[in-house]
Amino acid sequence: MKSWMLLVLIYVFAAGVCNAQIKETVQLATLSPAVLVIYSDQPEHYEKNHYLLSTIGYMGSYMILESKWKAALLTLALGATKELVYDGLLNKGEPLWSDMKWNALGVGQGVVFTVSISL
Repeated sequence: MKSWMLLVLIYVFAAGVCNAQIKETVQLATLSPAVLVIYSDQPEHYEKNHYLLSTIGYMGSYMILESKWKAALLTLALGATKELVYDGLLNKGEPLWSDMKWNALGVGQGVVFTVSISL
């Protein structure tokens, strides 16, 4: 009887540990695209910068605002402001829809990560 109860306790404890490890693995897997993107100084890889900075901006906004949707809207608004003001009005670059696409993908990456944390 003691060995049977010990076996049940080991199974319950191991199942809890395995579930925690699976959850952590899923969370890390959701961040893997952002980890693979490296900040680049080369002009031909500027979309990586939009993606990475949007992901980081979303994560920071989420930590401050504690709301997924407010953080997503703030990050997208900052990306749009950069395109309109910095690139458009100040003529420091060219405002492009593809830049906003990469900003949206970065925000999406952050949302997927924060949703995976709450599971």
